[in-house]
Amino acid sequence: MKIYIKWFYGYKNFGDEILFFGLLNYLQNEYNPESFTVEVWDLQRIQSWIQHNKVYLKAWILDKLDFVENAIISRRFRQLQIFLWLDKYRKYFKIFGWWEVLDETRKFPHDWRNLMILYRHDIKRKNFVLVWWIGTDQKKSTKKMFKYIFKRAQKVVCRERLSYDRALQYWVKSAFLYQDFSKDILEDFKNKSKSFLSKTILINISPKHFTENSVEKIQKFILKYPDHKKIFFPADINFDKMFYSQLRKLVPDLLIYDWTKHPLIDTLNLFWSCDAGIGSRLHFLYPLKIFEKDFLSISNSDKIKKAIN
Repeated sequence: MKIYIKWFYGYKNFGDEILFFGLLNYLQNEYNPESFTVEVWDLQRIQSWIQHNKVYLKAWILDKLDFVENAIISRRFRQLQIFLWLDKYRKYFKIFGWWEVLDETRKFPHDWRNLMILYRHDIKRKNFVLVWWIGTDQKKSTKKMFKYIFKRAQKVVCRERLSYDRALQYWVKSAFLYQDFSKDILEDFKNKSKSFLSKTILINISPKHFTENSVEKIQKFILKYPDHKKIFFPADINFDKMFYSQLRKLVPDLLIYDWTKHPLIDTLNLFWSCDAGIGSRLHFLYPLKIFEKDFLSISNSDKIKKAIN
């Protein structure tokens, strides 16, 4: 079996990139494939990221790993090839990730329509697995497509109970409850790490949550730790980093940590050694939860409620 993974990797999103290791390890255990081909945004960067953090991958995975440029940013001809089922990877077993394909709250191409248009042949042939979480299904069109897709998936791997229960409504046989793909990595680090604190608090905020109310929550949270170093953690470098300068006007001693310039072990040490954190990104909050830190979410999104609360 040759596996093709379609997800948004290489965008400098901390959550996606720590999940990547867990997903590869899971797929290796489940299928022991001949090869992994992963669709990514930045080929050079993701190859460097893997090399610097290969210790988190199980044996033999690195030798099986290959990358291809994301179809959305590559030449339009490739999208046409996929649509016509002429792409060189057409017979590969597909792994589709949730936020890209099954979220009715986001517009095309981040909802199920993109999947149905480009990969309708794979779906028809039942040559795929769906992983991660299941978004809401309030719209009639969403219910219809969920039913169509789920019945054809060889497996629906859900990361939490609410998504699993929702999957059961459509196709009981293929639904499977699993943990967050980053959990094994975080738990392994937790078990091996020494206990030490550095009187540090971590702060994160995303564009959607940069509101007056969220900033006020951050300021109140900081007051609980008056003598602590304050570090801004831009979980998504492309979007979160732009708010650092604005927050620094309110928190003059705020520093910034660019995790893309550090190996993963350094970043996990940052989470492990801090006392607390406040933020809106799921995989900023999730390590704080696993490491049993004091944390506060400033997001009320569906996925945060499912995974963190």
